[in-house]
Amino acid sequence: MSTHDVLQAERDIVRLIRDTWAAIDRKDWDAYADGFAEDGEFEIMGQRRKGRDEIVAGPARDLARYDGLQHLVMNEIVDVDGDRAAGQWYAIAVHVPDASNPTAHADVGLRYRFKVRRDGARWRFEEAVIDVIWTGGMGFRIEEQSDGQ
Repeated sequence: MSTHDVLQAERDIVRLIRDTWAAIDRKDWDAYADGFAEDGEFEIMGQRRKGRDEIVAGPARDLARYDGLQHLVMNEIVDVDGDRAAGQWYAIAVHVPDASNPTAHADVGLRYRFKVRRDGARWRFEEAVIDVIWTGGMGFRIEEQSDGQ
């Protein structure tokens, strides 16, 4: 790959990261799912979710109780190797349960480790793993997975 191709791939992958997590904030589950390969995997707090349906079912369930969400994405590191790449980014996730009381929120500091691959003309996540670094404010939790989700 030329330097230009690597830089373009890095830029496209950073855009994938930002678009996919902005979709969570909007609760746009179709757009969120579209960021993952059909056989993608996602891990959070000990739960491994496989395939788009499971990947989307998790936050659709876990985040339904929040009126407002904001994921601040930063420090993206992307290492491109042809049609694959890996790296990490950090995020601060703010979860507001009641929009009429925005001073009450559950906050989480996260590191996302990821692998992506080119899928036709675009990049998609094949794996994303969240490491929780810190929590603040109200407690944040995810629900137990039921069989098949």
